[in-house]
Amino acid sequence: MTEEELKKIEKENGTKDDFVFMREEIKARPINRKKLARNTIVAAISAVVFGIVACVTFALIAPFVMEKFSERDDAKTEEELTPISFPEETKEEEMKPEDMRIEAEEPEIDYSQFAAMEEQEIKNLINSITFTVNDYQNLYRSLSDIANTAAKSMVRVTPIKQNTDWLNNIYENTSELSGLILAQTENEIFIATKYGAVKTCEEIVVTFVNGIQARAELINYDLATDIGMLSVKTADINEVTKESIAVATMGNSNMAGLVGSPVIAVGSPMGTYNSVNYGMVTANSNKLTVTDNLYRQIVTNIYGSMNASGIVINLRGDVVGIIDTKYLPNDARNLISAIGITELKRTFERLMNREDVVLLGITASDVPQVGISQGMPEGIFVLSVLFDSTAMNAGIQSGDIISQIGETNIYKFGDFLSALKAIPQGEETKIVVNRNVQGTYKQVELYATFEKINK
Repeated sequence: MTEEELKKIEKENGTKDDFVFMREEIKARPINRKKLARNTIVAAISAVVFGIVACVTFALIAPFVMEKFSERDDAKTEEELTPISFPEETKEEEMKPEDMRIEAEEPEIDYSQFAAMEEQEIKNLINSITFTVNDYQNLYRSLSDIANTAAKSMVRVTPIKQNTDWLNNIYENTSELSGLILAQTENEIFIATKYGAVKTCEEIVVTFVNGIQARAELINYDLATDIGMLSVKTADINEVTKESIAVATMGNSNMAGLVGSPVIAVGSPMGTYNSVNYGMVTANSNKLTVTDNLYRQIVTNIYGSMNASGIVINLRGDVVGIIDTKYLPNDARNLISAIGITELKRTFERLMNREDVVLLGITASDVPQVGISQGMPEGIFVLSVLFDSTAMNAGIQSGDIISQIGETNIYKFGDFLSALKAIPQGEETKIVVNRNVQGTYKQVELYATFEKINK
C-alpha cells in the first residue's frame, strides 16, 4: 500500500490508522562500481587466458590432424587418378581351332583303330553317324549359356527426355538400347553405349542383369565412333547387384582365323534389349577411316535390326566387336557388323580416364608396302582434311604423307595415334610431311597449334 493510499484512508476515518503496519517503498539497489569493475576485469582476463590456451592447443594438435586428413585425401586422390587401361594383347589370346568347338562331356575317341581301315569303310562309318534332336538342343543350349554369361556385362540403357504435346502437357519420352560394362573401380562403374542416343536426354537410367536400376552420368564421348561413356556410382547399387554383374572380357579382333569363326550377337541385335542371334564372321579386312583414327570393321552373316546395339563375342565369351551398322552398304543394312575391339581399346581408355584430346582433323591410312617399294616414303597417307581443322590451318593437304609429328617418327597409323596422344596442348608442334611435287616427294615442315577438343 502506498503512502498516498494511507493518507486517504486516514482522512476518511478522521484518525490515524494504528493498525497499518506495512509502509514500504521500493528503491533501486545502489550500483557497486568497484565490484562491477572487478567482475569485468576478471571476465576479460579469463577470456584472454582461454584464448591463449585454445591457440596453443590448436597449434600443437593442428599439424597432426592436418597430416592425417592429408594422408587420406592423398590416398583418395591417388586412387581416383589411377588411370584405367586394358592389358596388352598377346598371341595366347588368339583363338585356336579347339576353342571354336563347344566342349561336350564325351569320352575321347581312339583314332588309332581307323588307321588300317579302307577308305570306303571310313566313309560308311561317317555316314552312319546321325545327330538327334537332343544333340541339336544341347548345341544351342551351350550357345545360350555363353550368351547368358556375357549378358552379365550388359546393361539396359534408358535415355529419358521430356517433351510437350500439342496441349502443352509434359510427358516423358523413353527409348532403350544396350550398354557394355568396361571397368569397375571402388567408386565408379564405366559403361559404353551409343552417344547419339543419350547426348540430349535429361536423365539416363541403366538396368543391370538382375533388374536393379541406377542413374548414370555421361562423362565423355567420341564423335567418330558415336560412343558415349557413362558412369554409375558404386554407392548407388547394393552388394547383390555388385556380385551379379561382371566386367566384359576383351578379345582380339585382329587375330588370324577370325573370318569363318562362329560368333554370338548379344545385347540388342534385333533392336530390342536382351535379344541374341548366332552366326559367323564373314569379313574383317575392311578399314574404317574416321577423323584421326582407323578402325577395323567386322561383318557377320547374322540378321539383325538397323538400330541394333550391343556386342559380338566369340565362343569363349570374349568381346571382339561393338555393334555398329551405319558403315554397311545399303544392300546389307540388316546384317550385323561391328567395330573391332582391338582398336577401340585406346578410345575406351581415353574416355574412362576423362582425357581431353587434340584434334588434327584428317582421315588417313598406312602407305601400302607396294608404294614404299616404288619409292613412296613411309608414313601415313592423308586421304582428306577436315574443313577449318588444325590440319587445314597448318597447311596439310590431301595426298601428303606425314612422316613426323614433334619428335616422333611416323611409320604406321599406330605411331600417329601415339604421337597425337603425347602432343602438348596449346603449344606449337612441328609436322613433317612428304609432298608430291611433279612426281617427286619433297619434305615440307609445317607447324600447328593444337587446342583441347573433348571428342
